[in-house]
Amino acid sequence: MNHSLLLSVIYRASSFAALCVAVTSTLAADAQPRANLLPNSSFEEPAGAGARGWSTHAWHGEQECRWSIGSPGRTGKQCVSIQSDQGADAAWTVTVAVAPRTYYRLAGWIKTKNVRGAVGALLNIQNLQHVKTPRVAGTEGWTRVSTLFQTGTATQLEINCLFGGWGESTGHAWYDDVTLEPIKTPCANTQALVVIDTDTPSVPYSPLLFGGFIEHFHKQVYGGIFEPGSPLSDERGFRRDVIAALQELKLSVVRWPGGCFASGYHWKDGVGKTRNPTPDPVWGVTDPNTFGTDEFVDWCRLVGCAPYICTNAGSGTPDEMRQWVEYCNANEGEYADLRRAGGHRRPLDVKIWSIGNENWGGHEIGSSTPTKWGPLVDRCAELMLGADPDLKLAAAATSNRAWTLPLLKAAGRHLEYVAVHKYWLGYWQQNRLPDYLSCIMHAEGPEQTIAGVIDILDEAGYRGKIKIAFDEWNLRGWHHPGFPRKKPIDPADKEAADLIAKRNINLIARQYTMADALFSASFLNACLRHAQDVGMANIAPIVNTRGPLYVHSTGLVKRTTFHTLAMYANLLQSRVAKLEIAAERLTHEGRAVAVVDAVATVDGSGRNWSLVLVNRHPANKIACTVKIGNALLDGTYEATILAGDSPDAYNDVAHPFRVTPEETHLLFRKGTVELPPHSLTIVTVAGP
Repeated sequence: MNHSLLLSVIYRASSFAALCVAVTSTLAADAQPRANLLPNSSFEEPAGAGARGWSTHAWHGEQECRWSIGSPGRTGKQCVSIQSDQGADAAWTVTVAVAPRTYYRLAGWIKTKNVRGAVGALLNIQNLQHVKTPRVAGTEGWTRVSTLFQTGTATQLEINCLFGGWGESTGHAWYDDVTLEPIKTPCANTQALVVIDTDTPSVPYSPLLFGGFIEHFHKQVYGGIFEPGSPLSDERGFRRDVIAALQELKLSVVRWPGGCFASGYHWKDGVGKTRNPTPDPVWGVTDPNTFGTDEFVDWCRLVGCAPYICTNAGSGTPDEMRQWVEYCNANEGEYADLRRAGGHRRPLDVKIWSIGNENWGGHEIGSSTPTKWGPLVDRCAELMLGADPDLKLAAAATSNRAWTLPLLKAAGRHLEYVAVHKYWLGYWQQNRLPDYLSCIMHAEGPEQTIAGVIDILDEAGYRGKIKIAFDEWNLRGWHHPGFPRKKPIDPADKEAADLIAKRNINLIARQYTMADALFSASFLNACLRHAQDVGMANIAPIVNTRGPLYVHSTGLVKRTTFHTLAMYANLLQSRVAKLEIAAERLTHEGRAVAVVDAVATVDGSGRNWSLVLVNRHPANKIACTVKIGNALLDGTYEATILAGDSPDAYNDVAHPFRVTPEETHLLFRKGTVELPPHSLTIVTVAGP
C-alpha cells in the first residue's frame, strides 16, 4: 500500500490484561449510569387508554391494529403492545430533543408471539431511517435489542416501538424498558464508534464461509485450474501455482460443476478411462470431459478443501443423482464397480451435495415452479439419502418467500442448507464499469438478503435446523451475452461464436478494484454477524471470470478480492463476538451506507481478539473509536491493512503487487485510530 496512508506510530508493548484495567477517566465517567431521555420508558404511568408521553401511529392497517397496555411487563406492572391479525405497519412513538453530532444508544426489550412479515418488531428512529435495532420475530421471550448511532444534524428524534415497518406484520409484540442514552467518546472528532460486547457469549462460525465455486465456463476449469501440458501443471494437468494460491486462502469447500452448466451435464460423460467430448447446451461450447468427477475430487484433496457437487435437476433425473452418489460413496454395486474401473478403489467420500442450481429461473434448463420444486427435491433427497444417509443436502432457493416456503414445507426435513445465489451488480448481458461509490453502495445488501431468508426459515419452523448457503456470491455478475441457452449451438453459428468470445471481457483487470475488495469484506462481515444462520459461502467463481484469482498461461495474478479472502481466512479468531457500531453515512446518488463496517472475532479463551475495520470512504481517513467491553482500546497493536493508492487500484499482469496487504502497527489513542481511506484493517489484540 502507499506508505503515505500509514499512520505514524510509536511502538509500546501493551497486554490485554493491562488494557482491561487501564480505563481512562473519560471512560470511567462514561461507565456511570446515564440519564434516559425517554419519558415513561417502562410504561408504568397511564394516560387514558395509553401511556403518558407516548402516542400511537399507523402507516398501514390501522383498522386491523390494536394498541394496548399489557400486564405483566418485563419489569414493573405493565408494558405496551401492538397486535394485528390481518397485517399492520404501526408503532408506539415519542419525540425527544437531542444534541446534534452526538452518539446515542437506543435499547429496549421486545417479546413476540407469531410475528410474521415485513421486519417484525424492533425499535427505530423515524427521521433517521437507517437507525434500527435488530428485529424480533416468530415467538420469542423478552429479548434485549439495541443500536448505536450518531444524530448528525438532527436535534429531535421520533422514536418508534415499531411493528411491521417497510411492509406489514401480523402477530403480537410487547415492548418494555426502552432507553435512549448519550454515549461519550474521548475523541471529539470520532466518526465511527465500535463497542464490543464481552458479556454476551461469542458464537463459533463455520469455516465453510471461506469457500469457492468452479464451473465449466470460459477459462475456469480448462486453462484455469486444469491445463494438461503446461509447464506449470503436474503430471495430471492440475496447475500447481493455482493449488498453492488456493491453499493460501485455506479454501474450505468448492462447489462444482456448476452453475447453469450442471443443468445440462450428465456425470457419466466425465468418468471412466474412455471419454468423449460432448456439446454443452448451456454455454455453447464442447466440453472434452477430461475433467470430471474423479479429477474434481482429487483436485480438492490437493487443495485441502471439501468437494461439493451440484446435481443436474434440469435435464437429469432423480435416479441419475442417486447413481452419482453411489459412484462417489458406495462400497459395492454397479456404480462402485464403475468407479473402481476408473482407478479409484476406495469411495470418494463426497458428503456435500446440492439438488439443482437456479431452477427458480426461466434461464435454467429444467426451470420449475414453487408447487413442483419442493416435491421434486423431496423425491431426489430420499433417493440420494438412501444411497448415503450421511449426506448434507442443499437445494436451490431464493430470498423470495413464494419460492422457498413451499420448498421447505415439502422437503425441509431432508435439508442442511437452502442454497441462495446473489450477485449485487448483475451485468450478465451488458458489462458496465460503475465507479467506486456506485459499487460500494451495495455493501449493506448482503445483510438485507440474509434477513429475508432468515424470516422464511423462521416462518417455516426450520431456523436453527437449516442454514443458509450462499453457494454463489460476488459483487459482479458474470458477463455472458446471449447465454445461457437450453440446446447446443450450430457450429456454423458465427453470431453465437462472437458472443462466446465476448466472455473475455470478464478478464479485463481494471474492473476489480478496491470496491470489490471492500464489498467482499462487507459480505463476509454480514455472514459472520449471522454465523448462527449462515453456514456456507462460495465466491463465484474462485478462478478467472470474476474470481479473486486470474490465471493465465504463464502465471497468475491475485486480484484485490484474493487478499480480502486471505486476510479473513488467516487472521480471524474462531468465534464471533457481538458488537454495536455507529458511523457517519457515506452517500452517493440518493443511496447511503455506513462509512465504517466492523466485526470482532475472539478465540475460545476470550483473550485473543481479531478486529475487522472497513473504511468505505474513497478519499478520507476516518477517526474510529473502539471499546472492548468497558475498556477503550489504548496502545499499539499489530495490524494488517489492505488499501490501494487509489480506490480504483487493481492488480494486473504488469503490476501484480499494486494492491497487497501490509503488516504494520496501529496506535490507538484513548480508543481512537485513523483508518486509511478505502481500506480493510484487521487488528490483533493479544491477551496475556
